[in-house]
Amino acid sequence: MRISTTQFYESTNTNYQRTYSNVLKTSEEVSSGIKLNTASDDPVGAARVLQLAQQNSMLTQYASNIGTINTNIVNSETALTSIVDTMQTAREVIVSAGNGAYTDSDRLAKAAELKQYQSQLLGLMNSQDSNGQYIFAGSKSSAPPYAQNADGTYSYSGDQTSVNLAIGDGLVLPSNTTGYEAFEQAVNTTRTSSTLLSPATDDG
Repeated sequence: MRISTTQFYESTNTNYQRTYSNVLKTSEEVSSGIKLNTASDDPVGAARVLQLAQQNSMLTQYASNIGTINTNIVNSETALTSIVDTMQTAREVIVSAGNGAYTDSDRLAKAAELKQYQSQLLGLMNSQDSNGQYIFAGSKSSAPPYAQNADGTYSYSGDQTSVNLAIGDGLVLPSNTTGYEAFEQAVNTTRTSSTLLSPATDDG
């Protein structure tokens, strides 16, 4: 079969245009570092790229959530350690106040000291993170979870909600410790009430 000169040039031109287009596309890929500019370039490849992008976004979020959980754990443990230390010191003050040689003036001084520890405990139970959120308030983290009552006990106005964060596919962990879980029962059971050290009334 003979090919006319016109057909030859048309075929050559078509091949040239195709080759030139491929060269331009390769050049774009090299310069941009991206093989696919539109989904029509490679539908299967485009779907895979989209899937990988979604997975990368999820992994980034998981990493962020893990960082948040670790930070919250450190904040909670720091506050709880300080609370335990403060309560232990307060107990020691109570024990020392049982000394029979103490005068009413001594007992008043000890009572004033205990009130300071009560204030410290309240501040620690209302600890905040770097964003100003109250770490023991559950999901009500925008307001202080604890208030001190007249009798020396503490009222909890937070909730018992665990704020769960995803750290993997189908895996979630609580990012917070509520005040109820941490120490509400213990603080009210072993509270250091200054009234215990009030001087006795002299009826004589």
